[in-house]
Amino acid sequence: SRSRSAPASAPTLPGGTTELAVVDLSPWVTYAFEVEAVDTTAAGDVFNGTLAVALAEGRPLTEAARFANGAAALSVTKLGAQPSAPTREEVEEFLGSRP
Repeated sequence: SRSRSAPASAPTLPGGTTELAVVDLSPWVTYAFEVEAVDTTAAGDVFNGTLAVALAEGRPLTEAARFANGAAALSVTKLGAQPSAPTREEVEEFLGSRP
């Protein structure tokens, strides 16, 4: 039999509260971080970019998605696109303060 994997993710589902990924054809859900949103312009780009970086670093999809979710959450707390992209250190600090 063939092994199939179809990873897919979306920053938020309708209602804006969760992130959904399919890992080895099994659904996996994590909850979005609550932040005070100021500007959502770059959230998707930040999510996709940090997800790609984390996966390229060899992180499992579930860990990479949490990292990307944290980065996107931070990005919506600042105005503008480029200025809102957080540094790795900011993301790691943010994630370290949350379960």
